[in-house]
Amino acid sequence: SNSFGFITFKQSKDISSDATGLRQINFKPDGTIMYVTNRENDTVSVVDSVIQYSLSTPFDISTATLTSSTTLTNIDKPHAIHFKPDGKVMYVVDNGSLTIEQYNLTTAWDSSTLVHDDNFTISDESQLRALAFKYDGTKMYVTGNETEVIQQFTLSVPWDVTSATKDPTESTALTAKEGNPRSIQFNSDGTIFYIGGNGSDSIHKYTLSTPWDVSTLEFSQSYSFSAQVDSSVTHSIMAGFIFTANFTKLYITQDTDSRQSQTGVNTIYEYSVDCAE
Repeated sequence: SNSFGFITFKQSKDISSDATGLRQINFKPDGTIMYVTNRENDTVSVVDSVIQYSLSTPFDISTATLTSSTTLTNIDKPHAIHFKPDGKVMYVVDNGSLTIEQYNLTTAWDSSTLVHDDNFTISDESQLRALAFKYDGTKMYVTGNETEVIQQFTLSVPWDVTSATKDPTESTALTAKEGNPRSIQFNSDGTIFYIGGNGSDSIHKYTLSTPWDVSTLEFSQSYSFSAQVDSSVTHSIMAGFIFTANFTKLYITQDTDSRQSQTGVNTIYEYSVDCAE
């Protein structure tokens, strides 16, 4: 289907006691573990982290219990967080150094066992935030708040960001729809692409006439979440989103005071989705 279908707000969870600068979110595919990136409100010694929760009921954020908060020593201003499908490699966008940082996890899906492996530097984007991979790890996609252009890379070694080379093809600037992007995501076969952020408090859906080729993006429709994440309030941001559970669930993160020296309210919003794909 080419429609968002019906998106219903289900519940929210305030994690301000755990996170001072909530950014992006991900899940273990079975919904039993949730991860968020956190920018600390300390401008003197920047200590950023990945926070992990266990969910006793899969995908139900009301059942989330904090299990670990692990310092990301290599990162200044973390954003997107992704995993290799086997849970043994974690990727975090470093907005401060404009890199994709790659970590090995000694225990699969346990971010507290991370060991820094390597990184890849992104050019032509001074506000790097969003990251996506093709399902087989042979393609990587990034964007940010300087250009709003989706850059596309080929990984000669799947899931190893150090093997990335930039493709000659890229998207046009998506600024008109989303001038402050936070997250991007593809559907499973690369024929649909989503982008969202606090420029619009919306998620925008695009179709791709050639799967996984972002130069073929064509706008389809937008869905607003301003009822929950109102970025017209000064310093408040829609900080990220992710569809999970075969696109039947959607989660959006919000930081109501995104300044580094401040702590706002940090909230995760959960939605049910009918036929997002």
